[in-house]
Amino acid sequence: MSVPCDADVHNVSWLEHFPQARRSAVVNLFHYSVRAGASHPDAVLLAVTHEVRRRLAWCRDPAQHAPFEQVRAALQSAHAEALAYAESVLAWESLPADERERRKAARAREYQREHMRRQPPTDKQLGYIRSLGYSGPHPADRLAASELIDQLLQRKSLL
Repeated sequence: MSVPCDADVHNVSWLEHFPQARRSAVVNLFHYSVRAGASHPDAVLLAVTHEVRRRLAWCRDPAQHAPFEQVRAALQSAHAEALAYAESVLAWESLPADERERRKAARAREYQREHMRRQPPTDKQLGYIRSLGYSGPHPADRLAASELIDQLLQRKSLL
């Protein structure tokens, strides 16, 4: 079986139709459809549409209708993007579980690194850097401090 490359499983432009806080719910509609047996992009969209209609029929509170109406409207107005997203979900779900976990961990590391870039170094990091004998300029952020610590430890282990 051919394993799709990262580009095949990260077609998320369709999700930009939704507020960040609602995207996970939309993602779940697609993934649940595939896990329930939809095996072609058109079948995924049909299953998602059916689930959206079912949930709209369930909702008694009109305020709860809005997110589902938004999904229904986006399925119609951005059909090609929704199909492409369905293809990416099918590709993702076809990956072996260990490969999905590896890719999720790699993405998580990148998010963590980005977060660390926005934070100043901690006092513990700075103290540890000094204890390793470093006397140069302070690192600009937590990521730089972490990388400096790794370099200092690596040099120390080579001695």
